[in-house]
This record gives sequence, structure tokens and C-alpha cells, in this order.
Amino acid sequence: MTRIQRETIANLMIVGFGILLLTWAIPTYTPAYPGYGASPALVANVSVGVMIAMACLSLVRLLLARFAGKTLPAEEGQFPEEAQSTGFTQVGRVNLLHLARFIIPSVLLLAAIEYVGYVPAAFVFLMVIQYFIGSRKWLQSTVVSIVLVAVLYIVMRYGFGVPIPGPQLF
Repeated sequence: MTRIQRETIANLMIVGFGILLLTWAIPTYTPAYPGYGASPALVANVSVGVMIAMACLSLVRLLLARFAGKTLPAEEGQFPEEAQSTGFTQVGRVNLLHLARFIIPSVLLLAAIEYVGYVPAAFVFLMVIQYFIGSRKWLQSTVVSIVLVAVLYIVMRYGFGVPIPGPQLF
């Protein structure tokens, strides 16, 4: 499989996952708008919209390269000096296993929030993601997860006034 084919598949998966989030997951798992503050779906819709837009831009670039019969030049990577010196670089390559390692826990997070609440689901999600990116220091991962979940909870609940989905622990 060529780099263009692999990246095209990955970007199509990102667009498909984003459309699934916009049409099903966000409306299903977002509480009703209470009439004050920002809509609970605002942050999720904006972030997924940006994700889809960036994947579509990448798809246009890949499709133009594919139909023009060109390969993607190595200098389009983030570190062109590595590509010129060695002729090969891993930067910019898509690994579908790594993509699945982020998408599967994200889908499970959406389902888990409904049953166990935001705080425990987000904590476990962050621990899993940190493990997948190579963090093996359990104390550091635990502290980072607790701090991030607490900060996001406080900002969303008290800063933006957005109700947190799922059962509440507090």
C-alpha cells in the first residue's frame, strides 16, 4: 500500500468518524440546552468541524496528487532536512493502528459517560490514551489525568455553565 493510499484511507476514516459524531454521538449524548451559557454541544461541534475540515483539505491534496500521478515529495514532511539526508522519514506517515488506538477509546468514552458519568470515564480515557502514547509512569499519568479532568470539569461546569453529561458524582 502506498503512502497516498494509506493517508487517503485514514482521512476518509476521520471524515466518516466526524460525520458520525456530528449526526449521532453529539446530539445523543449532549444534554438539552438549558437556555443560559453556551450550548453544551458547542465545543464538541466546533472541534469535530475543524477535524473534518482539516481531513477534507488533506484529502483534496492527496486526491490531486493521486490523479496527477505524482508521489508526495519528501520535503512536504515536517522535517525536510531528515528526508534529504537519509532519503526516508517517518514524519507525516499514517499508521492505521495508531489511529484506531485513539478512535476506539474515544467511542468507548462517549458510551461510558452515559453510564458512569464524565469524571470516571474521562479519567480512564486519559489513562488509556497516555498508555498508548508510551507513558508508563503510573503516578505521573494518574496526576495528569486527575488534574485535566478536574480543570475541564470546573471550566465547563462553572466557567461556561454547561451541564456535564451522564450521572454526576458531585
